[in-house]
Amino acid sequence: MSEVDKATDEEAEASWLQKEKDIKTEESRNELQGELHAELNPRRHCLHQFFVVIKAIAILAAFNMGLGQIIGIAYEFVEPIQYVLRVYVVVLCIMVIFNEMEWTVLTRDSALLRIWISRGLIYMFIGVLGLEENDVSPRRDGMSQHWQKAALNYIKVVAWCIVAIGILYTLMGLFCLQIVYNRLREDYKDRIARGKQTARTTSKYGVSKTGDVV
Repeated sequence: MSEVDKATDEEAEASWLQKEKDIKTEESRNELQGELHAELNPRRHCLHQFFVVIKAIAILAAFNMGLGQIIGIAYEFVEPIQYVLRVYVVVLCIMVIFNEMEWTVLTRDSALLRIWISRGLIYMFIGVLGLEENDVSPRRDGMSQHWQKAALNYIKVVAWCIVAIGILYTLMGLFCLQIVYNRLREDYKDRIARGKQTARTTSKYGVSKTGDVV
């Protein structure tokens, strides 16, 4: 083999080794960027997202049930007992919304509402109360049979949703999933705090969110 061919082979080998080194460096850089992005933008775990969806459905169902009762109070002629029942259901629906969103100390510190087993039983009671109140509601004067049936089905569907959420809360509480939820929630809070601290650090030392020096 001539000296020229040998030199050419050495150059090609050196070039190939340099390309491999560059590829590994780029892969390592991309991996670090991915880790930094995940640190700066933490996401909930799948099971945590499932719990959040359950809370959102409970809020939506309670809002719609309360709205249906308010509309009934405003546009229907009801007996005093039915009126009190409707107001009671509205108050309970507001309590469900406040409890799920943790807006007041009363709902946050209530053992009955904080523990999922008892919370589920209370929600089932609210849903059954809405179903029973809907069944004994008087006929709506001036409303077509079609819209009357639609209104009754509307209340029935949201009431059954609250019953279903209550059953689910009770079952999740019996299987100790509330402990899992609390751990996932604390972990998410910790990751958010670490992300904020990392963001302050990278900003202080001139590092962009992609890991590049700025």
